[in-house]
Amino acid sequence: MLISISARAFPLDFVRLDQDILSPFAGKKQLYTYETMDFWEQIKIPRMSLKCSGLYLSRFRLTFANLLAGGDGTKSALIVGDVYVHPSEKVHLAAKIGPNVSISANVRIGAGARLINCIVLDDVEVQADGDYNAKLGITILGEAVIVEDEVVINSIVLPNKTLNLSVQEEIFL
Repeated sequence: MLISISARAFPLDFVRLDQDILSPFAGKKQLYTYETMDFWEQIKIPRMSLKCSGLYLSRFRLTFANLLAGGDGTKSALIVGDVYVHPSEKVHLAAKIGPNVSISANVRIGAGARLINCIVLDDVEVQADGDYNAKLGITILGEAVIVEDEVVINSIVLPNKTLNLSVQEEIFL
C-alpha cells in the first residue's frame, strides 16, 4: 500500500514526517503553524512519554496543585516531588513514590516498593519488597501488570504480564 503526497508515492511503513510531509506543504505555502507559549515535547521513542508526564506533573504543581498527591510516610506513603495518584489506589504506608510518578485507577502498591519516574496504568499490582527493594524507575506499566516481590524494573511493559525477574531497558510485548 502506498500513500501519495504531492505526486510522490511513499510506502506506508516508511514516511518521514518532516521530509516527506511537512517540507512539500511548506514549499507550496500550504503549511500553517500554531504558536504556543506552553511546553511542547516531541515524542519519538516510548521513553519520551515519561518526560512528557513529568512536564504535565510540574504544570499541575503550578495550576492544579490539589491534583498532586502528598504524604510524609506517617499516615500515607512517602511522596517525593510531583506525583499523581488516582483516588482508587491502594498504596502501602511503607511505600515511597516519586518524583514524576502517575498512578492510575485500582493500582495496588505493596510495602517497601519504590517508584521513581514511572507511569502505572489501571489494575497494576506491585508486590511488597521482601528483604530487598522492589524498585520501578524509568518505567511504564500497562494495564493489569503484576510485578512480584524483590523485582527491579526499568522497562516498558504492555498489558496483562506478570514479572518475576528484574529487567532493564526492554519492551515486553
